[in-house]
Amino acid sequence: MTKINHDRPTLRLLDNYRRELKSQAKEYKKFDNVHITSANKNRMPTVSQAAQEIILSIFDAANVYFDASSSYLKTMLPDAGKSLRKKKMSLQKELEDAKSNLVNSCVKILIEAMREKLEGKKGVVAWLSWLQEEAHRTNNYGLFDILELGIKPAFEKIDTAVAGGSLR
Repeated sequence: MTKINHDRPTLRLLDNYRRELKSQAKEYKKFDNVHITSANKNRMPTVSQAAQEIILSIFDAANVYFDASSSYLKTMLPDAGKSLRKKKMSLQKELEDAKSNLVNSCVKILIEAMREKLEGKKGVVAWLSWLQEEAHRTNNYGLFDILELGIKPAFEKIDTAVAGGSLR
């Protein structure tokens, strides 16, 4: 995956975050529920192991979405071959499925944030704030896509479920 990511900065950035989460998992196991602070204010906030797994699933879903988006966009190029243009509908379905998986992963992190909030913890909420700040700091459209195509619809999905009474 690393060789491919040299040409795709968003995927390289997500790989860096993945490595940081994995190092947090090692620290989390070593110190078991001790909050580790860092002088680096851009460092990803420490989250629980359950939240780490969900965040990794978000990154995986985002990678699948970015790959599907790239494949779909190739069908729109003027020099796209006839066989590629024939795949346009299946690639569009693949893109919609990837987006749906991204939203579902984001719903899980928002539910985890609510659960932590009820327990008086704020690791996931801090991570969500960090993600938004990191998107602005790095001006990375991939992170903005995760926020706009994943987190925002996930909030709307949860809001609709709560308003409809199906989330009790």
